Amino acid sequence: MTEYWFRPKHRGIGIGIPMSWKGWALYIAYLGVIIAIPSAFQSALGYPGTVWLRIIAIVLVSIPFFWIAWKKTKGGWHWRKGDEATDDGDRP
Repeated sequence: MTEYWFRPKHRGIGIGIPMSWKGWALYIAYLGVIIAIPSAFQSALGYPGTVWLRIIAIVLVSIPFFWIAWKKTKGGWHWRKGDEATDDGDRP
């Protein structure tokens, strides 16, 4: 059985709040890498990078994050209107 790291969003599509320490660790690591991108370019290139270079780096970092989050979301990703019954016990 798969261990889920994220709850699905109540409305819309995508991940909601992490429900395990692994989900929180992935989320914090993702944010840390996004914040560190200009510093990494500063170290490697001598300047913090152009806007397009930063966008490309963010996309390249986001692809594996969203793939893992998609695989580890309870109930998968599909459009939710907010009126569906949930089985996680945290919402009415």
